[in-house]
Amino acid sequence: MQIRALTNGKIAGTGTVNCPSGNLGGVIITTDGTNAAVVIIQINNDVGKKVFDISTKTPGVFILNPISLEGSTVIYYSITGTGAAAQLYEYVA
Repeated sequence: MQIRALTNGKIAGTGTVNCPSGNLGGVIITTDGTNAAVVIIQINNDVGKKVFDISTKTPGVFILNPISLEGSTVIYYSITGTGAAAQLYEYVA
């Protein structure tokens, strides 16, 4: 298994990112340690199927688990919360 960064450092807010392999490989989540970071990943857009949804106050959480985007190469992300950010990785076979 190999993972490759999809984002150039931490991101927050909402947006899309291209995932050429079609597989989300991992997420590093940072918080301020007091407020929860809410990270939601969906396929294609904000009404697409949710493939990842977490709320955590723990800073430096790293989740590593290949998740199929079901044929899509577009990830929509929503990262909210005071001090919340994330870095996304793709799984490359």
